[in-house]
Amino acid sequence: MTFATRFNYCEANATAKRMLEPTKMIADTAAAAARAYEAIKSRIIDCVYLPGAKISEARLVEELGVGRSPIRTALARLRSEGWIEVSPQSGSYVKELNEQEMREIFDFRLLLETHVARLAAINITDEQLRKLKLGLRRAKALEGEGYDKVTFDEFDQFDTLVHSTIYEAGGNSLIGNVLQNLLEKAQWLKRTTPSTPTRMKTWFNELKRIIDALEARDADLAAQRIREHIGHAADFEMKFAAQSSAAAKKSKAA
Repeated sequence: MTFATRFNYCEANATAKRMLEPTKMIADTAAAAARAYEAIKSRIIDCVYLPGAKISEARLVEELGVGRSPIRTALARLRSEGWIEVSPQSGSYVKELNEQEMREIFDFRLLLETHVARLAAINITDEQLRKLKLGLRRAKALEGEGYDKVTFDEFDQFDTLVHSTIYEAGGNSLIGNVLQNLLEKAQWLKRTTPSTPTRMKTWFNELKRIIDALEARDADLAAQRIREHIGHAADFEMKFAAQSSAAAKKSKAA
């Protein structure tokens, strides 16, 4: 290979590399933004970042180990999905849902999820039912240990399994994606609301009845059970929100 040939070969490789670098940088930035989005949302749902808390870009850069650009992309997405709100004067904050917004979440879930539950009862596979019944047995085993935070967390995971399986079995990915976001909002609300032993026991029994309806492949019954489950959750959350609002008003007036 002559010097000129070697030079041309190296130059061609260098040119190809330069062409690939911007693409790689874009891909790396997009991946970092996706990781930041999931991390921030998870911390909001888990109440690490409480409703009303200020979101600092500099703090997120330090905590998550990514640059400002991915953080800003993640925050823009979280804002569009209703997790944070931005004030031009004071920056970004974790959104505080008012009673109307909470009601809208549950109303939208009722509208979509009863339809998807009908589809799921028809289409659910034996393997999906097996996973649900395994989750049911695990959750049932915790009842004898009392209704503490450990039990709540396990029931919450079981609840997620049931709903996510229904979305998957329903076979409509567009509706499923919308419902997944609404489910995460419902999880967030649950974790900001003290759950009583009575509510946790009712919660478990509701999930069991949903699985029974799915196993029976009864579309109407599955829709009814989902409607009852989401309706009871809405009543519980709205009652707590009303009590909290009344207590805040009384405290201000004092």
